[in-house]
Amino acid sequence: MIYDRITDMIGNTPLLKIPAEVHGLKNIDLYAKMEMMNPFGSVKDRVAWGMIRDDIADIQAKGQTIYENSSGNTAKALQLIASTYGVETKLITYLAKVDGVKDIIRMLGAEIEEVLGGSECFDPNDPNDPQFLIEKAVKDDPEKAYFPSQFTNPKNPDIHYQTTGKEIADDLGRVDYFFGGLGTSGSTLGAARRIRDEGSTGLKTIGICASKNDFIPGIRSMDQMWESGLFTKEHYADFVYVDSGEAVDAMMDLVKKCAIMCGPTSGASYLGALKYLRTIDDSLTERKSAVFIVCDRGEWYTDYVRQRRPHLFNQKQKPGSLQAFEYTVSNDQFAVPAAQANTWIAEHNPLIIDVRGNLAFKMMSIPGSINIPWELLEPMIDAADPFAKDRPILLACPVGEKTARYAAYLQSRGYQAFGLGGGMLAWRNEQQKRAA
Repeated sequence: MIYDRITDMIGNTPLLKIPAEVHGLKNIDLYAKMEMMNPFGSVKDRVAWGMIRDDIADIQAKGQTIYENSSGNTAKALQLIASTYGVETKLITYLAKVDGVKDIIRMLGAEIEEVLGGSECFDPNDPNDPQFLIEKAVKDDPEKAYFPSQFTNPKNPDIHYQTTGKEIADDLGRVDYFFGGLGTSGSTLGAARRIRDEGSTGLKTIGICASKNDFIPGIRSMDQMWESGLFTKEHYADFVYVDSGEAVDAMMDLVKKCAIMCGPTSGASYLGALKYLRTIDDSLTERKSAVFIVCDRGEWYTDYVRQRRPHLFNQKQKPGSLQAFEYTVSNDQFAVPAAQANTWIAEHNPLIIDVRGNLAFKMMSIPGSINIPWELLEPMIDAADPFAKDRPILLACPVGEKTARYAAYLQSRGYQAFGLGGGMLAWRNEQQKRAA
C-alpha cells in the first residue's frame, strides 16, 4: 500500500481480541483498539492532524507558529506534522512529568516552555497557567500565532466521531461497553457518539480516571476534569479509578501476555475495563462486547515505570521514599484549618512553604512564606531531610489536597508538618471575612 504523505497513514487501526484466558471474563468479548499503531505512536495523532488539517496551508503561508498546551503525545504529533510543512511549534506546558516523552519532543525540534506549578489542563483564573499564557500570546500577535487548543477545540471529539468510532462500529457491529482514559475526553466523547449512531443504542461509556493526587500520563483525576472544556459528566454511565502502580502492573500484563508494547495509560484503561466488567460478568445472560483504547506505546515511559516498579529493572524501592508512601488517612488529621491559621502561625512560628507556581505565589501569599513549587519540593523531600525538624512546617497549595499528603509523609519522617486546610483559596476567603 502506497501513501503520499505520512498523515494519510493516521487512523484505520486494528482491533485486537484479548484472549479470554488473559482477562478471565466468561460472558464478555474484550477488544483493544490499537491506537498505538498510528504513525507517531498514539491516539493523539488523530487529534493533532484533525485540529490543524484544514488550516495548515494557511498557517504555512502566513509563517505562523503553532502553540499548544502539551508536553506529551499531542505535542509529539503536532511537532512531527508541522515539521513536514516547515512550520514552527512552541509548547507551553506545566512541568513535564515524563522525561522520555519530553526528550523525544525536544529531539524533534520543538520549543518547550515549562511552567512551574501550572495546571495539567487549564484554569483561566491562573496567570501561571499554560492555557492562559498561550491565549495571551495569540491575543498579542494573532497573525503569527495559531492555537489549536486540544482541551476546548470541538474538532478533537469530531475527528474521533468521523474516524475512531466509525472504525470500531464497522469492525464489530454492536458494542455494549466502551472504555477510555479521560484526559481532554475527546476520544471517548466522539467515538462513543458515533458507535451509538451506528446502531449500538445501548452503549455504556465508562471513563477511566486517575486516583486522587496520583499521576497517570494523559489521564486526569475527576477533580481535574472540570478544567477540560470538552468534558460532560452526563456522557458517561460510570467512572473507574486507577492508581499509577496498578496501571503499570496492568500494562505489563498486556506486554507479557499479549505482546502489546503499550504504555501505562493503556494499562489503566485495560484495568479500568476489567474492574468494571468483572462486577457484571456473572450476571449477564447473553454475550456482550467491550472495547478499550490502547492509546500509545511504552518505550518512552521507562523512567516512569522504574519509579513505580523498580523490581522490573532488578532494582529495589528506596525505603521511606515518597513514591512508596501509602496515604490512606483523612486530610483533616494533617491540616490546620484556614479559619485557625493566623492564630496557629502566631503561636508556633512555622516555616511556611507555598507549593504553588511562582506567579500565583507573587499574586497572593501568606506573609513570611517561601515559594517551593511542588515539582521541586517532591524530589527535595524524597532525597534528604532539607528542613530543621525542631520547627513546625505549614504547607500551602491551592485547595489543600497535595499538601495533606506531603504533611503526612513528612510526619512519618519525624517532622512537625501540617497542610493548610482548604488551601490558599480558603485562606483568602478567611482574610476577606476578617477585612469585611
